[in-house]
Amino acid sequence: MRKKVLLFTSQDIGNDVFSYLHSREDIDLVVVTQRTRRDEIYGYRATLDLCIESGVRALTPKALDDAFLSEVERIAPDLVICAYYPRIFPRRLIDIPPLGCINVHPGLLPQYRGTFPTPWCILNNEEEIGITIHYMDEGIDTGDILVQRCHLIGSEETGHELYRRSMKLCADLMIENFDKILRKEIKPRSQPAGGSYYNKIPPQYRIDWHQPRSEIRNQIRVHARPYFPAFSFLMNKCLTINKASLIDLADYRAQGAGIICRVFENRKFAISCVDGCLLIEDYDLFPILRPDDIELHIRVGNRV
Repeated sequence: MRKKVLLFTSQDIGNDVFSYLHSREDIDLVVVTQRTRRDEIYGYRATLDLCIESGVRALTPKALDDAFLSEVERIAPDLVICAYYPRIFPRRLIDIPPLGCINVHPGLLPQYRGTFPTPWCILNNEEEIGITIHYMDEGIDTGDILVQRCHLIGSEETGHELYRRSMKLCADLMIENFDKILRKEIKPRSQPAGGSYYNKIPPQYRIDWHQPRSEIRNQIRVHARPYFPAFSFLMNKCLTINKASLIDLADYRAQGAGIICRVFENRKFAISCVDGCLLIEDYDLFPILRPDDIELHIRVGNRV
């Protein structure tokens, strides 16, 4: 029997899940999506474009209001899938599909609930990121768990890189388990008590050089391009940093935080923190007004 699937999605994950469901001859697909400026800024391909190209019906509601919910009831989907759709589902929507509403989430629930957990994995020094497929209820990421899987986080992976990779990992896990979900072959389990919730990180981070160097490095990773990089000020310039690593200097002695203590020929430089040094490997200094501005500012003894 053909099944009606209503897919709520956006960004990169939408392309993968859409393409899979659209290729299935036993699936009648309707998509709920939105086009945002983030698609252009970060290079995501809007799922709405795929719907238009493929002739798949797409809904673009501004809100999950009564008019939209009435339309969903007319569609009468057997299953609803939510894949990176930024709205909380009301009870009325959750109750419509007989096979339930399924969400794919980039966090190992009950830890890392929330709208934007991936950078917090880096900030919390996690070695792995978890992916969870779960039923939706009226809470935020609190429904019964179907499938979970963990993946290693790269030691140099930035916040944006992990965010985009998490979408691919979520799509792969959903596609791998879709038939089992459709046939209700996976026994759901309740989430254990407790857990944690993480919202978006602040969009800008001015470096506090009195933090431990590992914490500063993690902040640099999660804010690296194409986001606004972690920044500080060096005399009359703004210093933005995209990459830094821990460095141990044989002749290093404890000193004030934020002091340039070594400059290398390739213009990389070491800067002191409260518990050692960071090697600043990728940075910008602006405004650059003269050819020798970098040499004048990146000097041993200058304080950031």
